[in-house]
Amino acid sequence: MFNFSASRTASASVQPVGVRRHLAQLLLIAAACAATGQARAEEEGSALRDNAVAGQVADVGSTGLGLALGAAEANPLGILTLGVKAIAYKQIKEAPATEQPAMWSAYGAFGWGATANNLCVIAAIATGGAAAALCPLIGVVAGVTVYNGDEDKRNRETFAAICQEQRRAKPDLVCEYRDGKG
Repeated sequence: MFNFSASRTASASVQPVGVRRHLAQLLLIAAACAATGQARAEEEGSALRDNAVAGQVADVGSTGLGLALGAAEANPLGILTLGVKAIAYKQIKEAPATEQPAMWSAYGAFGWGATANNLCVIAAIATGGAAAALCPLIGVVAGVTVYNGDEDKRNRETFAAICQEQRRAKPDLVCEYRDGKG
């Protein structure tokens, strides 16, 4: 998850900082494009996976935009977080199908929470920085809201995965999902 602060610093060596910033932005854009391409290449769809990938791409894109506007990266891992995102994606894809819905939901919640934080920081930069201190809280609330909102999707996708596993042993098994809402 990328976080950044709304601080701007003046520097006598503008060129090297500017060059590094542009290289970081290009790397972020390339990573977002690669993630989007990988997600589109997947053969079977999952609403939770698609939302999770979109959240991670939005996080990377909003981080790049924030950096372009002069925000400073506050995450101590910085650019290394891109590798963490890729490793997490691979680990979730390799997890048992019955565990993936909860993992995709959490992965998406982190991405959308980070995106909300980043957009808040961008808004704070645009308005003079007054509300920047609230941005991490806004990010956490957004992430929790996304995760809680995914509950029905998680339940349905987990049920479908369990049903698919059971059908291997009992091909005639009929599965019927009931959401428990009456």
